[in-house]
Amino acid sequence: MVKKLFQQKFFWGGFVGILVVVFIFTFAFMGSSVNPTVKEMPFAVVIQDEGVSLPNGQQLNIGKILEEQIKKNQTDSIKWTFLNSREKAEEGMSQKEYYAAVVIPSDLSQNIFSLVSPKPGKAEIQVLINEGMNATGAKIAGQMTTGILSKLNQQVQQTLYDQVAGQQKTLTVEQSKALVQPIQVKTEKLNPVPSHTANGNAPALFTQILWLTTFISSMIIYTAFNKTGIKKWTFLAIVSQILAGLLFVTTISGLMFWLTKDVLDVAIPNSGEMFMLMLFIGLMFYFIQGAFLNWIGYVAAPLFVLLFFFSMPVLTMPPEMLPDVTKDWLYSWVPFRYSVESFQDAFFFGRNPLADGTGVLGYFGLAGLVIMLMAVIKPKPVKKTEKSVTVE
Repeated sequence: MVKKLFQQKFFWGGFVGILVVVFIFTFAFMGSSVNPTVKEMPFAVVIQDEGVSLPNGQQLNIGKILEEQIKKNQTDSIKWTFLNSREKAEEGMSQKEYYAAVVIPSDLSQNIFSLVSPKPGKAEIQVLINEGMNATGAKIAGQMTTGILSKLNQQVQQTLYDQVAGQQKTLTVEQSKALVQPIQVKTEKLNPVPSHTANGNAPALFTQILWLTTFISSMIIYTAFNKTGIKKWTFLAIVSQILAGLLFVTTISGLMFWLTKDVLDVAIPNSGEMFMLMLFIGLMFYFIQGAFLNWIGYVAAPLFVLLFFFSMPVLTMPPEMLPDVTKDWLYSWVPFRYSVESFQDAFFFGRNPLADGTGVLGYFGLAGLVIMLMAVIKPKPVKKTEKSVTVE
C-alpha cells in the first residue's frame, strides 16, 4: 500500500504543485511588505520666519537654520518641497501631494529670543499631518517630523544657553523651564480619519470585497452561459451577460452598503455618492473580468486570484514604502490602486470621485467592456473529429 502511494504520479504532481503554491504565496504576501523602507515620502515646509537681531549684533533666524539643516541632511527618505504659505501647503495636502507640512511662523525667532527676557513669549511651530492620505504613512510622517524638530530644539536650546552665558545672565525658574523645550510643536490633522473606518483601512477593504464578489459573480454568469450550450458569443448573448452583471453588481453594492452602514456602523460620509461609487467600481471590475473570461475562458480565474493575492498586501501601504519592483510592475497599473484612491477621496477628503469624470479605473472598465463586446468576432472553436480507418 505504501509503495503504491509513492508510485502515484498524482502524489508527486501534487507535491511539486504545493511547492509552487508556497513559492507564489510567500512572494505574494511577504515580498512587498517584509522589509518596507520609506523612500522619497513627500513633505512640505513653509518658512516665513523674519528673524531677530541679538544684543551682540548677530541675526537669529530659526527658519533659515531649519532650511539649512534640511538641505544639508537630504536623505532618500523624505522629498522636501519649500512653499511660501500655509494655504499652499493645505491645498497640496487636499490634492494628496504631501503627507505632512511643517509651518514656521514669521515671529518664531522673535518669540524664541524672548524666552531669555523678563517676559518670555511662546515659540510655536505648526505640523500638519495629512491623515486621510494613508493612515500608515501619516503615522510615519508624524514620527519623522518629531525627530527633525527635536534636533532643531536641541540646536536652539544650545544657542540660547550660549547667549545667556555670554551676557552672564541669571535665569529665573520660569525661563529655565522654557529653555528645556524652547520650541513648542502644535500638531494638526488635516483630512482626518474618523472612527468606524477600520483605522483608515476602509477604502482597501471595500476594494477587496468588491473585487472578490464581482469575481464570483463573473464566474457564475459565465458558467451559466456555458450551461446553455452556447458555442459562439453573439451580440445578444453579450448584452445579456452585461445585464446579468448589472443585476449582480447592483445587488452586491446594495447589500454591502446596507451591511456596512446600518449593521457595522461604518462612517460613510455621503450615502448616495458612496452607493454610486460602489456600483461604478463594481461594474468596472466586472467588465475587466468579463473581458478575460470571454476570450480565454476559465484560464482567467487563477489570474484574477493571483492578481488579488499579490495586490492585497500593498493596498494599505504607502507607495513610498514599496520596493521599486512592486511599485513599477504592480502598483503602477493594478486596478485596485485606483479603487482605493477613489474610496479615500469619498471617505476622508470630502470629494465625489465621479464628479470630475471616471478616471483611470473608468478607462480600464471601458476597455474591458469593448473587449467583452469584441468576443463576437472570436472564432468558433473547431471540434476535433476522429478519423476512421478502413482495414481491407
